[in-house]
Amino acid sequence: MLRTILRMALAGAALNGLALPGAMAQRPSAATDGQRPATADPATQRLSVPIRIFDDLYFVGTDFVSAYIVETSDGLVLIDSLYQGFTRAMLEALDSIGLDPREIRYVLVSHGHTDHFGGALEIQELSGARVGATAADWELIEASGSALTRDIVLADGDTDFRFHVTPGHTPGVLSIEFPVHDGDQTHKAFFFGGHNVTANQPEAFEQFIASVERLQATLSDVDVNLTSHPWASLIFQRAEALAARAPGAPHPFVWPEDFEAFLDERLSSTRERLARARAGLPD
Repeated sequence: MLRTILRMALAGAALNGLALPGAMAQRPSAATDGQRPATADPATQRLSVPIRIFDDLYFVGTDFVSAYIVETSDGLVLIDSLYQGFTRAMLEALDSIGLDPREIRYVLVSHGHTDHFGGALEIQELSGARVGATAADWELIEASGSALTRDIVLADGDTDFRFHVTPGHTPGVLSIEFPVHDGDQTHKAFFFGGHNVTANQPEAFEQFIASVERLQATLSDVDVNLTSHPWASLIFQRAEALAARAPGAPHPFVWPEDFEAFLDERLSSTRERLARARAGLPD
């Protein structure tokens, strides 16, 4: 997987089951934007203890912003890098669970907001990791004054990760489809890199609606919902259920119907917000 991404980048190519009633209590439904239990203020955020979600996937973010580590045979892939002191604390937390942060080979940046890319340069300096983002969001990163320089430019396309450009939250949000493993079971995870719209502008809502509609038309067999902020896919609630999971019980993060409902909710909510914006009403 990692060699494939690197080979394509160096070549100049753009990386162009129903829930049973007894299991439902362990499988919470995804939240909406209105259920935000945390704050963006670094003074009140807390780094999460690393959560092993699948055999090869960990949540390593804070209570406000997500970051994920994917283990591969070629090293570690980090999805989003946190920011400020959270990045250093996250790297130390990785070391504490036996994952060497110097083995991070790629940092995949979901979008050009500092809480998602702010630690990428520190990780690059530590491990030599390559950093990938979309062209539009490299522009956001560069405009922010960050010392991080443009590296890999990602676009729609397939490697062992399948990349989707899903604008709306920012002009070039990167979303990612990839396999995860639970024992001998393989599941398809989808990481939505920008699952809401933060600007009350019709064009942003229209972009987001088009992105969700495209995902609904093109995605198949996704059964694990991951998001760039943990409340939107109830990371911590599902993790509690996972910790209490009995042998042979359904995995709390595996729920295809919930992913479909999540996209439906994102679409209907944003259409309502678009109608208000077009009418000149407050968001």
